[in-house]
Amino acid sequence: MIDTHSHIYAEEFDADRNEALERAKSAGVEHLILPDIDSESRPRMLELAAAHPDYCHAMAGLHPTSVNENPHWREELAEVERYLDAPPQGIKFCAVGEIGLDYYWSQDYVAEQREAFITQCRWAAERNLPIAIHTRAAWD
Repeated sequence: MIDTHSHIYAEEFDADRNEALERAKSAGVEHLILPDIDSESRPRMLELAAAHPDYCHAMAGLHPTSVNENPHWREELAEVERYLDAPPQGIKFCAVGEIGLDYYWSQDYVAEQREAFITQCRWAAERNLPIAIHTRAAWD
């Protein structure tokens, strides 16, 4: 069994992360896929993937909710591409993700989210990587 979407690197798991990893293994989870969010959370994700390279597998991507009023979201997007081209030592990205469209909180950034999504889909295709799509309230 593979957990295809685990944010176990988040601060909420700091107190019992190792125990949670052991529980997952005991329950038969053979791999955890770690979706990227943005530059704020990425170091924690990469640290966990580096610490457990045979168990935790990182994705690289800019989550659609990070494409927002932040005037630097395109810089965030460019950072994803730099990571895809030159991953940190010991990291091999398994996919481009978590990318997509999320209009649940706001529809103010529809065009920007589409731009980021299409760009990241193109990068995945160029690198022969799968994508992990996040979508919420983006269509019926």
